[in-house]
Amino acid sequence: MDVKKIEEYINKNFDKLPEGCKQCVRGEKLVLFITGICKNNCYYCPLSEKRKNKDVIYANERLISSVEEAIEEAKLCSSRGVGITGGNPLLRVDRTKKYLEALKKEFKDFHAHLYTTPETITTENLEKIKELDELRIHPTKIFNIGYKEEFVDELIKKIRLAKKYIPKVGVEIPSIPGMNEEILNLAYKIDGVADFLNINELEFSDENYENLEKRGFYPKDDVSNAIAGSEETALNVIKNFKGSLFIHYCPSILKDAIQMKNRLIRRAKNIAKPYEVVTDEGLLLRGIMIFDREEDLNEIVEILEDNEVEFEIDGNKIYLNPFILEDLLDLMKRERFPIKFSAYISEYYPTVDKLEVERIPLHIKKRKLRFK
Repeated sequence: MDVKKIEEYINKNFDKLPEGCKQCVRGEKLVLFITGICKNNCYYCPLSEKRKNKDVIYANERLISSVEEAIEEAKLCSSRGVGITGGNPLLRVDRTKKYLEALKKEFKDFHAHLYTTPETITTENLEKIKELDELRIHPTKIFNIGYKEEFVDELIKKIRLAKKYIPKVGVEIPSIPGMNEEILNLAYKIDGVADFLNINELEFSDENYENLEKRGFYPKDDVSNAIAGSEETALNVIKNFKGSLFIHYCPSILKDAIQMKNRLIRRAKNIAKPYEVVTDEGLLLRGIMIFDREEDLNEIVEILEDNEVEFEIDGNKIYLNPFILEDLLDLMKRERFPIKFSAYISEYYPTVDKLEVERIPLHIKKRKLRFK
């Protein structure tokens, strides 16, 4: 599926989607990675080395250590809900409870969903997370060991138990190429028990590449991390399923081109300085001038102040609107005004690390080289 087809699919099925998915598509969910600890060793796990089996907490891309930081990140992104993930959040259930209750208390009508596996769904754990609106269960044994009726029976038992505490309980699985029959059987088994089935396109990552390659999986093209055959498997299941259960297919492009973009746009709009420009992709643009001498910097500051231009000084740099910077350079060149600085436009993510993705040089200050 390309972006256009995904958008058509979302528009057609939006009302059927689980509420957590609706908010994700709109970029309204805070992704709360509560821990990287997990007792399952799924061969397809895409977690990075800095997260996998590490007892760390992230709010979106931000490494945090307190509830206050999670709340701050939710505010910066104008989040209307939270998706609690891992690792397995229920292996740190008291921590999960603490963050869940704090977010629910801080924000009105704050939707919360959580990902876990059947073995950690117990009455004791469910009592602690009963403020959840939605639970998503991943039956890891079916996809690591193989499809067995005893694994399906266990899953159904845990779904029924969870529904005593949580309004919506669904199943979320990877679309493993070649498992068409097993996934279709699973869908029929949980029809009438689960509220939904989400099927995610399988993707390569630096961490799982070797394991997937050993099993004969390969990328579907040169530009995607998605695995060949994964989408076909998911769509085949949806086409052949004749039950009443709603099945949602989530391709990798939906996460990258729509969900992520919408979340970045929300954060960018909240954190952008007056002189910065928010792009259609949710990135930020700013002009940067770099000076060798303080007197040259002060000269430009005076020009900007005289013209009532918004700017910011950071050491030997001036940040300002990128289009104003271009106009200023054009004017200085026409007037033969000496340009005593280097200048470029920077495009970067509105995340806590401010990762720069592109730098467009506008003027490189020539240096005089002298042979001794």
